[in-house]
Amino acid sequence: MSTISKSNYRLLLEVSFLFFLILSIPYDPYLYESLSNGSLFSFENAFQLATYRTSFVSEGAYVGSDVPGYYNWLIALVTAFVLVFVFGNYFRKRCQWDDETLYYWLRVLLRYRLALAITFLGIVKVLPIQIPEPTLSDLHTEYGDFLRWKLYYLTNGIATAGYLPLIGALEVIAGLLLLHRRTAVIGAGLLIAVLLNVVIVNYVYDIGEQVYSSFLLLVASVIFLYDLPRFYGLLVSHTGASPDLFVPKYHHLVSRSRPYLQVVFLLLIAGFSVQSYVVWKDSRYPFPEQQGVSKWKGVYDVKDFVWNGDTLAYSLTDKNRWKDVVFEEWNTVSIRENFTVKPDSLKPRISAQNARNFEYIGNGGRRFYRYAYRKIKENEPASLVLDGQNDPQRKFDFLVDEVDDATLILRGRDQAGNALQVRLEKQAKKYLLQEGRRKPIRIY
Repeated sequence: MSTISKSNYRLLLEVSFLFFLILSIPYDPYLYESLSNGSLFSFENAFQLATYRTSFVSEGAYVGSDVPGYYNWLIALVTAFVLVFVFGNYFRKRCQWDDETLYYWLRVLLRYRLALAITFLGIVKVLPIQIPEPTLSDLHTEYGDFLRWKLYYLTNGIATAGYLPLIGALEVIAGLLLLHRRTAVIGAGLLIAVLLNVVIVNYVYDIGEQVYSSFLLLVASVIFLYDLPRFYGLLVSHTGASPDLFVPKYHHLVSRSRPYLQVVFLLLIAGFSVQSYVVWKDSRYPFPEQQGVSKWKGVYDVKDFVWNGDTLAYSLTDKNRWKDVVFEEWNTVSIRENFTVKPDSLKPRISAQNARNFEYIGNGGRRFYRYAYRKIKENEPASLVLDGQNDPQRKFDFLVDEVDDATLILRGRDQAGNALQVRLEKQAKKYLLQEGRRKPIRIY
């Protein structure tokens, strides 16, 4: 190797080390805003801290092509070049690391940075937290009323062949392999295959995590690059592969603390796994935690609809009349009307700031409400208050008469003072997703 090529190689290593070090700084206004909205040790905060991104230029909060997020890469790259040219000689004299040692510590930084994020991402896939099964409201929404990312999520949510848990398990396994130097290349290679698909999906369905998924893919590629010549010689050119003879030398403090740090890292992963299971099992995450009126769960046909004393017949054009109503297992009511609702295009993030909004974001076919039910006296109508979710300005205040097990009569007013009287009849609906297939599908 010539003197020029050695100097260029050293420059590349130094710039790469600083580039990834800068992009490992937990600076993101959204992160700190989200952390301030939840309990310090909440499930959402743990996930946000593990999957943080560096955002000197804030990434958009909405789905779509978030190209400005790549400006952070450019800022980190320019900053790394400036630091190398201004302070490079000073740090070379102080640290006195050779090329192999610098490359080793770069891989250590990337291995643990990637392992933490990918294991947490895998856990929320193994448990149906990130992509849950469709709700009743989803099943009663027209296909064309969903945003593209929601269609992708719902399609994977109904998959019964184990596709999503398998992807999550691969991510967790790959993350654990990254924790050991000898198996890191296997984990990185596995993640390249998985993350390449993730990046493509983000662009095709406008999920909004194009920048972050691309960053994880870049990190996995850099880790794998170290052993690429050996893989190429062994599998492609068939010339054999020389073993990696580099043995890192640690400061005595680092040597003593390494086993403990690895144990702490594994405990973080195990603790999050338990926390995720408890949150999913006990509070239905990502759906609302508060229980609804269980006997009301189902889809209701709007038999009678009286608006300000005027009885409105079934119509495909009347903007006041409701078409159907869904009561979920939790305290959510969704109403389908005769016009398309502007869908909430927030990104589907696991964050306390999002206040469990997964059920209504990306859905342009229904209006969603959280309801408060109160029964004061046994022989008198109950109170039912609906607060709009995808349209916070909308609100209904009803009295409810339960005629029988399948019929509800709502009498009250909306936020504008309009008087409504609505008779709802529950439909004996069977869903093929719940009925199941004659022969289950398997992918392995």
